[in-house]
Order: sequence, then structure tokens, then C-alpha cells
Amino acid sequence: MVSERLSVKQARLLRQHKYILRKLASSDRKNRRKILENAPSELFNVLNMIFTLLAKEKLDLSRHQDKKVGKHKRLIRSTSGLKGSHIKRKFTGQSGGTLATILSTVLPAIGGLIQSLL
Repeated sequence: MVSERLSVKQARLLRQHKYILRKLASSDRKNRRKILENAPSELFNVLNMIFTLLAKEKLDLSRHQDKKVGKHKRLIRSTSGLKGSHIKRKFTGQSGGTLATILSTVLPAIGGLIQSLL
């Protein structure tokens, strides 16, 4: 897989919301719901960008990371084209840990993309 080059605006958005994404990846269901309910709309644009990169397989993931994310391909494909409000509705009602699993797996690869841009 070849990494897609991010625009400067996308890298800035990722850098701005990296802290919130890490909190989402490590928090439990109750805290994740609170974070998503009070999150700015830009965060959902960042989530959409992450799901789009995953759906188009544009990230360099290791075999282990790809296997972890591969279990959630259907969710990734169905979420990649949604607007921010629909993503918010989808993940605030979620009871499982799919979002946390995906984010904890993908964040290191995205961090590498941001560093390579700068």
C-alpha cells in the first residue's frame, strides 16, 4: 500500500485533533460518548478523512495493523462517505469498541504521515 499525500490543511486538522483522537482511542464507552457529544464539527471531518484513507487503502499499515482494521472493513466503508453529523450520530450510539480499536491501530501510521509532510 502506498501512503496518500495529505494536504497541508488535512495535516493541520490532524495535528489539532490528535489529542482528542488519542483520548477517544483510550477511553471507555461513557467517556467516549461525552467526548463525541461535545466535540467540534472539525473532529468529525478528521474522522471522515481517516475512514476515507482506510477505505481506499491509502495508509501504510503493517500486517498486524491491517488484520486488526480488516475486521471492521464494513463499518469503515459505510462510514467513509458520511457527513459529520451522521458520523456523530453513528458513533455516539455505538456500544462496542470499534472506534477505539480503529483509532488505536491507525494513529501511529497517521502520525508518520504528518511527520513526513513537515
